[in-house]
Amino acid sequence: MKSKLILATVLASALGLVAVASASGAFVAIYRNALETTAQRSEVLKLSGGSCTRGGAQTALKITVGKLTEECAYRTPVLGSDLEIAATGRIVSGTPPAVTKKAFLGMQLRVGAGNKLELRVFPSQQKVQLVKITEAGIRYLKIEKNVKAVQPPEKANVLRLRVVSAAKEEAGTCKIAGFLSGEQVIEASDEACGEMTGEMTGLSAGAPNNGSGLIASFEAIVVRAPVRF
Repeated sequence: MKSKLILATVLASALGLVAVASASGAFVAIYRNALETTAQRSEVLKLSGGSCTRGGAQTALKITVGKLTEECAYRTPVLGSDLEIAATGRIVSGTPPAVTKKAFLGMQLRVGAGNKLELRVFPSQQKVQLVKITEAGIRYLKIEKNVKAVQPPEKANVLRLRVVSAAKEEAGTCKIAGFLSGEQVIEASDEACGEMTGEMTGLSAGAPNNGSGLIASFEAIVVRAPVRF
């Protein structure tokens, strides 16, 4: 198992170095995790969050956000800069109604040194955000409201976040896109993205200000890297 995880990390790093692709370019899967067994779920480790509890359902990783905690995140073993990460998430019954109304499911890329790029999907609000978080705080790169592709709480949302570095005169800029069930629903550019050196990849669940009591589940993680033919 350890050699398999190392291989995934090496492939991600190598492809990130040699491939330059647009946000609509070709991607190849370098890591898959169905999260169906205890062994599979053990590959996903805690990334951030003050009070977070993880567990397993029959075919999913279950995350519970604890007291005085806004968000809980868990990382995959894959490292890289230009990647996309996808997973199927849902808000689980038992979450307090007040928290359900403001809860989000998230995908994270370029995580490290206090920085991250994140796709946030709010099932109760039909809202989607692309956010950039640094030590200076949170910056909303793009917000889309009344997104019909967003499924309500307890229904499955297939989330995908993609980050690709631009080239030539746009070097240092990132193209960032968010997808739901294969449909692109949000996109943004960040001219200072090249300053983000983090390479961790992860998934998250939370609610603004306080997500205490939120229960979320995730299935079928896939991490892909861009390729040029």
